[in-house]
Formats: sequence, C-alpha cells, structure tokens
Amino acid sequence: MPTEMDAGARAAKGMAFTGAALGMIFLAATAAQLPADVVGHRVSAQRDTLRLFWPQGMQLFTDAAGREFIVAYHHDEPTGTFVPITRTAGDRDHLRGLDRGSYADLVRLLATVDELPAGHWQDCAAATVSDCAAAITSAPRARLNSYFSPEVPCGPTVFTAERPDGDRPARRVVRVAVADLQCAPR
Repeated sequence: MPTEMDAGARAAKGMAFTGAALGMIFLAATAAQLPADVVGHRVSAQRDTLRLFWPQGMQLFTDAAGREFIVAYHHDEPTGTFVPITRTAGDRDHLRGLDRGSYADLVRLLATVDELPAGHWQDCAAATVSDCAAAITSAPRARLNSYFSPEVPCGPTVFTAERPDGDRPARRVVRVAVADLQCAPR
C-alpha cells in the first residue's frame, strides 16, 4: 500500500523530470539561435528549415519597417473625409490582437486589392490620405465587388500603400488607388 511519502517522492521525481525536459528544450532553442560558426552548419541548416514553417519568420511578421501596408478608406466625397475600413490586428476593436477577425479583414482587403488594375495606382508621397486629394481626384476609378463585411459602406473607396515613417509609429502614404465598391447581394 503506497504511503504519503511515496506520493511525495513520485511528485518530486515528476517535477525533476519536467524541469530537466524544459531545461533541455531551453538549451536547444538557445543553441539554435547562435551563429553558424558557433553551432555548426548542420544546426544552422535545421534552424533555417524550421524558420520556413515558424509563423514569426513569415513575411507577415518580419521586416515591418521596410514593408508597405495596404489600407482601405471609405471616402465620404461631400465632406471630404476618409474613414478607415480595415483596422490593424492590435486595434482595440480586435481585442488588441486576441480576436482573429482582423485576419479575415486582411483577406478581404487583399482579395479586393488584387482586382485593382496596376495602372490605377497613383504616386503620392504624403503624411496622410487627406494630403493626396489631388492624386485622388485625378485617379481613374475602378468598379470592384466588395468582399468586406456587410457593415462596411460601399461606394467611393480609396486604397493606400503606406510605409513606416522612420522611427515614428506613423506611416506615410506612398501610392493611392480609387475604386467604387459595389455591395454584394446579401
């Protein structure tokens, strides 16, 4: 019949095993981050292969300072205002990244932008989309189907390609394209 001492000894052995396993995983993960001349080319090759499948190594998560971001704005032409259609994953509407709805918005945005003809993009180097008014009024308009959710307004829409502005958190507009989004039958 097992005693309390036996149960305590088994728990201690289990915790020791778990601690040793976690320690080995930590050492392996740390070694995999070292340069190839320290750990060898075999470990370096395994690390490079793993990075192909590890999400944080994918383009969505890397080189944010050098990437362009596509943003969609509903253009209220009478007032001249621009209301963002899509929000970033870290926006409070998406629970600071915990709600995966932002990924669906990203897919909808990219599906819509893929239909834009390349010639519809107009260069505009400005701090905000409002500063691109001249480029927006002279840009050709494409008629596109809206893939956005039903609560997103259809009609005049401006797509911008934006880049980070140096060390500041703000982004600068690089190009704009104008479209008339046709609401899908719902």
